[in-house]
Amino acid sequence: MTDSLGPLRQAMAELSEHGGSADLYEGALHRSRRSQRRAAVATGVAAVAVVSALGGVVALAVGHRSDLSGTPAATPGGAGPGNPDCPSIDTLGALVELPRDWSFTATGVQCAQTWAAADVTRPAGGNVRYLFHYATDTGWRYYGQGAEWDCAELGLTRPAPFCTS
Repeated sequence: MTDSLGPLRQAMAELSEHGGSADLYEGALHRSRRSQRRAAVATGVAAVAVVSALGGVVALAVGHRSDLSGTPAATPGGAGPGNPDCPSIDTLGALVELPRDWSFTATGVQCAQTWAAADVTRPAGGNVRYLFHYATDTGWRYYGQGAEWDCAELGLTRPAPFCTS
């Protein structure tokens, strides 16, 4: 058997003299640094997205809270200062935005002095009450939601249907 690969070996040897060695180390370093930069950018973008989402949730929650300063939302019609008429469900409904599928019940509004409570029905079951407070300078304002409140903490001197004591 004759070796006919001699000319091919000689051509390959000449090419290798002029080409130098392939340096894979620098290429691997370059790719590693590039992937580190991409990971850092992706982490930064994710952090900005989380902070923005949290900021939006906080802004939405704060937007649904009524503070006790501002223009009067509903003024009672003639009961005199400090002794307001009991508001209607429509009046109280204009003060808050109920979650989807929640609604005020038809039982009406329960009032005691400057406080009013309205029952709200939820699709998940169980009722919750929304409590509103009246002040002469601001009118009726949303106070909070729950099942019952302590009359003494609200400053009520008489028992109320929405109080525990």
